[in-house]
Amino acid sequence: MAKLLILSDSSRYSTSRLADELTSMGHRVRYMNISNEPLALSVINEYDLTVLVSMNPYTALSIALATSKSINPAVGIINSLSVVKLLKEQGLDYLVVAGDSAVKLAFTNGPYYFNTVWSLGLGGFVDTVEGARSILEYRHYLKNPLTSASVLVKLNGEESRIFATIKHSIYGELLRRLNLYFAELTVINGNATEANPTPEIPMESIKEVAQVVDEYAE
Repeated sequence: MAKLLILSDSSRYSTSRLADELTSMGHRVRYMNISNEPLALSVINEYDLTVLVSMNPYTALSIALATSKSINPAVGIINSLSVVKLLKEQGLDYLVVAGDSAVKLAFTNGPYYFNTVWSLGLGGFVDTVEGARSILEYRHYLKNPLTSASVLVKLNGEESRIFATIKHSIYGELLRRLNLYFAELTVINGNATEANPTPEIPMESIKEVAQVVDEYAE
């Protein structure tokens, strides 16, 4: 039996269901809404394991850095937020571009899936220089330094969202290399282009996630 702390920043029904499932497995569970309650290091240290289900992965990263043991751990969140790391783990070729000149040269061989170097939900298919420049202008308008560099990978197909745990038959090994225990993946033709390390847990995956947490808590 482990003493577990579940942290979230919204009143999600799936989070309470996860708490109930873990309680049924014999664990002592406390749920805390981090939007309403301050989180002190002394509180974190009272628990054997922290489960982060935050809408903002950067908030989760800050908390994970303060915890000694968590799902997903800080290194996993950092790995998943880096699109470059994600592509490297799958052996995919990519280009990193910033200014107009680099974009113009890159698109002599388009189309590409055009993303930021960090997972910000700003990816999409682009097949013209004009389209790429438009995206760069928009990202510049956001005034977010994390959008300054873009990564282009040669992929074709439709995007889909897949929730996977480390036990997933196809993506489990990728998550393992990223040090993630569960994530929502953006997938194109079997290749993951983004990973959200703290997604909302689908209701149908509650038991599966609870089993992963249970094994890690032992």
